[in-house]
Amino acid sequence: MELQNKIEELIDKNGSDFEVSKLIKQEYKLYLDSLDILFKEHKGKNFLVKHTKSIDSFLKIIYKYIIRKYFEDYTPLQNALPITLLALGSYAREQLCVYSDIDLMIVYKDIKGYNTKEIIESILSMAWDSGFKLGHRVHEVSDLIDASRTEHSIKTAMLESRFIYGSKFIWMETQNSLAFIRKDNQTSFIETKLQEYYDRHDSKPIEMRADIKNGAGGFRDLNALYWIATSLYGVSKIRDLIPLIDERDYAKMMQSMEFLFKVRVALHLSAGKKEDTLRLELIPDIAKMLGLSQKRVAQKIYKSLFDVKTYSHLFITQLIKDVLPLDFNNAKKIGDDLFIIDEKLYAKDVMPKKDTLTIIHSLIKHTKKIKYFNITFVVYIKNSKFKNQDNSQNHLIKDIFYQDRLYELFMAMYNAKLLLTVFPALSKVRNLPQFDGYHRYPVDIHSIQTLRALESIDDKNIRDIYENLDADEKAILRVASFLHDCGKGRKKDHSILGSSIVKKFSQSLEFDKKYTTYAYTLVRYHTLMSNIAAREDIYNEKVIYSFISKIKNPTTLKLLYILTYADIESVGEGTYSNFNSNLLYQLYNLSMDAFSHNAMISEAGKRENIEKKLKTSQGFLTLKNSTKKRILRIQSNLLFFKYTIPEINSLAIWIESMSSEYEYKISYENSLEIEILSKVELNVGYLLGKLSHLDIITMDIFKIEMNLKYFKIGFTESIDEDDLFTLDETIKKAFDMSSKTKLPPLDLSKKEIDINCMHSTSYARMKVNCIDQKGLVANIISTFDDMGIDIASAKIQTMRNRARNLFLIEKNGKFCNMQDVILKKLTTKGV
Repeated sequence: MELQNKIEELIDKNGSDFEVSKLIKQEYKLYLDSLDILFKEHKGKNFLVKHTKSIDSFLKIIYKYIIRKYFEDYTPLQNALPITLLALGSYAREQLCVYSDIDLMIVYKDIKGYNTKEIIESILSMAWDSGFKLGHRVHEVSDLIDASRTEHSIKTAMLESRFIYGSKFIWMETQNSLAFIRKDNQTSFIETKLQEYYDRHDSKPIEMRADIKNGAGGFRDLNALYWIATSLYGVSKIRDLIPLIDERDYAKMMQSMEFLFKVRVALHLSAGKKEDTLRLELIPDIAKMLGLSQKRVAQKIYKSLFDVKTYSHLFITQLIKDVLPLDFNNAKKIGDDLFIIDEKLYAKDVMPKKDTLTIIHSLIKHTKKIKYFNITFVVYIKNSKFKNQDNSQNHLIKDIFYQDRLYELFMAMYNAKLLLTVFPALSKVRNLPQFDGYHRYPVDIHSIQTLRALESIDDKNIRDIYENLDADEKAILRVASFLHDCGKGRKKDHSILGSSIVKKFSQSLEFDKKYTTYAYTLVRYHTLMSNIAAREDIYNEKVIYSFISKIKNPTTLKLLYILTYADIESVGEGTYSNFNSNLLYQLYNLSMDAFSHNAMISEAGKRENIEKKLKTSQGFLTLKNSTKKRILRIQSNLLFFKYTIPEINSLAIWIESMSSEYEYKISYENSLEIEILSKVELNVGYLLGKLSHLDIITMDIFKIEMNLKYFKIGFTESIDEDDLFTLDETIKKAFDMSSKTKLPPLDLSKKEIDINCMHSTSYARMKVNCIDQKGLVANIISTFDDMGIDIASAKIQTMRNRARNLFLIEKNGKFCNMQDVILKKLTTKGV
């Protein structure tokens, strides 16, 4: 039985508003529960239209019920009651997604005898009580123009109004007001929409976790095009702009939008709520709903987003050229068609007379003056002819890599879908997703981002090295950085395959053999330096010797250090941190020192060299003689290897001023770091257990002397200032050895634990490689505490849901003599 008939039955039985709203709510829930079936039959825009019409039907029923309630047998005709329901936003565009807000505008005339305001309140209340998530505006028809002038967002919403039900006379008056609103303050409105458009692209670029609604290439790009088009031309659909815009380009854009419509519905259905961000854990469900592989669905999403971004930008530029004209008279001219205005490159013509590489080559000497390549240039170069690459063109390709600023140029080529044509070595990574929870961008965009990282190196140590490279070294570094991931997308190890590809490419550009070898080695080992810095004991001679035996020479080390920075920095904002910066710098210096020696120096010799520098440092000379002796008597070589001279001096000053049984420092500006000096025992397992909601990244525990220890624990994230009091109390309670906290059981097997008691003269090593689990480090430390085993240092790394942890343990006779007991305790917890 239809909902309307059921409501009539309730009315006949004098049913209450509560009973009616309950009935509508039940029917609405049944309808929402059936949408996955509807999606199987009607995907994309067709689904959204059908869903929108269904919501229209529910709101019409609510409207009719309220009018029936107020007027009973004297219900006025539809056009007689001065109230009209209008859809706004995606609801108006017939693009309403499953869990999107239903944006409603009610327009009315306040005519005596109709109680219009009371009726409107009842309509809204009934809709809310029935479970509809409404966003609403209510305006008297005579106030629409004034309301549109209060905010651009209100005007924007009104421009998309669609009639649902009610008085068509009020709707006609509304349309008259809307016609005026479209032209009102037109230039200001368009400038605002343009700025919003550019701001979205800057703040939400296309990335792995793309926002398909508000991000670049998402639905808001299409909306912006419509808002500007309807303001200028009064069109009700973007298609109405043809022939102002190219029909074939329009078709390509809408084909991509159709796919994104499908993805958005699948996102909502998979998440069971409003969700417009492409969360990686939802991709398997989305792929299944769309009948595609995970890799293919991600590739199509990124391609579609770039198409929508490119074409919407092109169309907007074409529409506004007469409203916001460019002053080409005062521009710097490059050739016949290209102009620089305010550090932006524009094309005046869309049909170039030169081939692709000639255009690019004519630009490269101007790249320092260009910070942005306008969409007109993207279209210009897209329409150019690319001659099949041959030896005569290799010098043009090679010259590109000798320029300092390439990122914006390469992104323009990418948007023009020419980058992979010019550089076919990247053809296999087009829109290739990276499902590791680490990389922010697909492989091809990540590759271009490395060039951006090289253009603005924030790390002073790396910048100094980069600036001292010669032109050839910088050029080959750009080649290797740009192509470092070109081997991905295949079954073979991408570093091995990529190194072969980049070697052939470098040879084709006629780089000298020395530079070709640099490129090959850089790509072959582009992950090696970061992996060793994060996972290995870099103060161990074997580790350093093994590393430099692969790198071969100091120049390659310099280039690899810079490439490693660019690779990490281009992963995403904040990935290159103070922590990995310090580790890489230490690894670089240790390796460079090793290259300068014929043989690796011993631990004792290395410490002796550091002590000599320490004794002559300004900070050390100001210490009391007793403090100097205490520092030089510290048995742990690792403290001297790991910390800089200023850091050792700072610790010495703290030791000298210590006046209580324990003291601690907390820093949390960028990430949380806790330092503790203690003469009494510290319950480290308890402390880490209480902080197990935070991810540890590094931990040092050094015995200063018999009854004094120094602890330093770093975390990947920070805490709020409001949490400092709780943290204070937790640290204080950790000095009570009877304090206990419940730790989750470990899930470890013996094969996931690697113990090496011959690691170095002073330290044994334990590696743990397992599925990441809460409380992992706290459990291990707690076990060691119970057994009286002293940890000197720990590196904690989690990637792709796997923990790779390194523990250095002092050789005090306990650890190496109790290996079997340790393995048993760590692998049977919770069993």
